[in-house]
Amino acid sequence: MKQIITFLTIGIFFSVSIKAQKTESFLINKIISGCPLEIEPIAKQLGLSNLTYSNLETGIDSIKVVFGGLTQGKSNGYWISSYINNKFKTFSTVELLKNESSQFQTNVTDISYDNSSKKISVQLMHNTSTNEIQYLWLNGSMQKSKIATIINIEKTIEKGKTFPSVTVESLKGGDVSIKDFIGKYVVINWWATTCAPCIQEMPGLNSLVEKYKSNPEVAFLAIAFDKKEKLKYFLNSKNFNYMQTLGNNETAKIFGESFPKNIIVNPKGITSFYSEGGNENMHMNIDTELKRLLKKE
Repeated sequence: MKQIITFLTIGIFFSVSIKAQKTESFLINKIISGCPLEIEPIAKQLGLSNLTYSNLETGIDSIKVVFGGLTQGKSNGYWISSYINNKFKTFSTVELLKNESSQFQTNVTDISYDNSSKKISVQLMHNTSTNEIQYLWLNGSMQKSKIATIINIEKTIEKGKTFPSVTVESLKGGDVSIKDFIGKYVVINWWATTCAPCIQEMPGLNSLVEKYKSNPEVAFLAIAFDKKEKLKYFLNSKNFNYMQTLGNNETAKIFGESFPKNIIVNPKGITSFYSEGGNENMHMNIDTELKRLLKKE
């Protein structure tokens, strides 16, 4: 009988040991008040306050990731930024959802870089009672690790190729399809209300709308990856004169979750211009391309 109990004990210990080896324990960092210097002008432009942050260990020397909390208006949320080769690259807000089983705020977030050709993915869990961030990196098969995995992204939008079929929701109601613009040059802006470079380029983009308003061959379409109420609230205080529409998760699979992106689709549905990232001079690049395309005709 003692022998049987011994064997059972060893068997249970062995089984538990195997499971423990397969399950990675989460990395845990304390979240502190403040933010990196590069984030301060973005926070000011977006009206963010009460910023907190924590440096996430990627295990890759060339990639640094910072995660934190924020307040915007009456809402609390989270943000994440990346540095590639010690250069600040991206800032975006992220949504963590309440996990009923653990009472943690949790979600999986992708961080794209190198013109959205590469990404790293991280599972985040915010323990609000201890103000700690728990996290693990995910590979292409969604397996968890303490070291980030660089994943190559197959791009769905490329210059010289047919633009994908996209249908989005108009802010005024109804659907808008890219097919509605066949026969025109459609200038597309993929953006988000919490994207600082998106806001920086808006005055210039508005000047393009004004310049080409009498040209029936050119149309301007903005697709925001936001909720309708949030977009309406934003547009109450800031002008963005493109046709305003809303993207969803399916649209994000096509455009990716990095902002902004500026695209020109020609009358035959071919992508003629593609640019990632924005600044106050982006409209000049778009205008140069539009003049070149219109002159060819």
